[in-house]
Amino acid sequence: MMRSTGRSVFLLLGLILALRASAFDWPQLQGNAARTGQTTDSIAPPIRARWIWLGPTLTLRNRDSEPGWPHDLTSRDGYSYPAPTTVPLTIADTVQPVVVGGRLFVGTQEGGVYAIATFDGTTLWSASLPGGTAATAAVEADTVVFASLTGIVRGFGASDGALRWEFDSGKAITGAPLTTAGRVFVADHGGWVTALDVASGAPVWRTRLSAPVLGGMAADDTTLYIGSEDMRVHAVRLADGTIRAQASVRGQSFRMLWPVVHGPFVWVSSVTTPVIGSEYVMESLMEDSPTSTIEEANIARWLSGDTNGGRWPDAGEDWKRLFALRRSDLGESFTVLAGPAEGCGIPVSPPVVTLDGRLLTYFKTRHPTFTTIGAFGTNYSIDICAVNPATGGRIQINNGQLAGMWMWETDNLYAMTVCGPWLWLRQNYRGTQMVNLYTSAHRFVSARIRSEDGGYMPWDIVYRDTVPGITSAEQPLLGRAGVVVVNATGYMTENFGVTAMEHMP
Repeated sequence: MMRSTGRSVFLLLGLILALRASAFDWPQLQGNAARTGQTTDSIAPPIRARWIWLGPTLTLRNRDSEPGWPHDLTSRDGYSYPAPTTVPLTIADTVQPVVVGGRLFVGTQEGGVYAIATFDGTTLWSASLPGGTAATAAVEADTVVFASLTGIVRGFGASDGALRWEFDSGKAITGAPLTTAGRVFVADHGGWVTALDVASGAPVWRTRLSAPVLGGMAADDTTLYIGSEDMRVHAVRLADGTIRAQASVRGQSFRMLWPVVHGPFVWVSSVTTPVIGSEYVMESLMEDSPTSTIEEANIARWLSGDTNGGRWPDAGEDWKRLFALRRSDLGESFTVLAGPAEGCGIPVSPPVVTLDGRLLTYFKTRHPTFTTIGAFGTNYSIDICAVNPATGGRIQINNGQLAGMWMWETDNLYAMTVCGPWLWLRQNYRGTQMVNLYTSAHRFVSARIRSEDGGYMPWDIVYRDTVPGITSAEQPLLGRAGVVVVNATGYMTENFGVTAMEHMP
């Protein structure tokens, strides 16, 4: 449970940070090589669209944001933004915008890569990437790196878009490149991990793992952590590519996922073995758990395979989906007591780290304290809690009130990022929500369509009043990508473009 002293500490930290006239870029997936998904930068609600980039030839600019901008982007009942119903590009669900030096970088499935001005959404330059991309770009110094679905890796001048180098890995790349200390690291479906000099593109080393790599990677100062599809996690030395440790974890894949480095552990997420879906799993366990303490003990039994004499028939170790591996040797000291909580072909998004050092993930529970009571697909709830770094249990967030999220579903949860005191929740289908980690104040930020799937969403940013919505050129590849906040402006990818968000005075 979070005490009032924690709030005071955060408010003091916020005051100190407010006195510093600096903003922080977001140069790669989840903001940094550790993939912690955090920034001190933030936006307070209510929110409005500043601009909406719909491709290199069309940007809608909110007339309320800057003098002379022409478009009405005020969300209201019966109104749709002045956008076409179809755009000639597709941004995969897995692509997060990266922002450096006033430029936003994004790539498409069709093979276009773009630099966009963060101020007004102008396309500064465009270039091509053979095979298109489903991965977030990465920026180091003045080079932006994109990796393609056909294995081509290209480095472009971030300021001018000039092609500086190209490397062909030979196999598809679906995980985001990682940059640190003048190098960029990529991994492919052939199982190769490659370190490239970010300035020249020259290979520094190549190491082949024991199976293909579909997911992402994370790094600390000395080691790259990455999973291969035989469900092994590898600790690879950044300096020379030597594999210094390996460990096996439960699951069927690492697709759409990435590790997170935090504290003494690398936190590894996997796609659970039985099925991805989680509707009505653990229900009998919840029924037998009148308190959160009993529930946690029951989850430990359930994940160990204890069926409670047949009363919990779905119990089993194969439901484990988050693993705390020691960075020193990839050993496992405890079981993380988080069961399945996602579906629709997409696994639970990896955890994020708050500014005060808590690692957050989803927990199915009978006793929520932070999010809301009830969720579609369960008779109980889905809560967001911190993971106890000593035991793997949960540390509940209790601000004295529930936030009241909606739509809250076991098969449609959200990617998370932490931006100041706000936890942002984002997915392409249901849209965007934000909740204050210290007060539980909550805001519905965006939705694709105001009236859709039996719901009515009178939120801050709504593109279309009724179906059909704005559609992309191709069927988007599935996944989750979180909101990015830089210099008090938020950015999120849609399948049909990029939206910049700001506080609405």
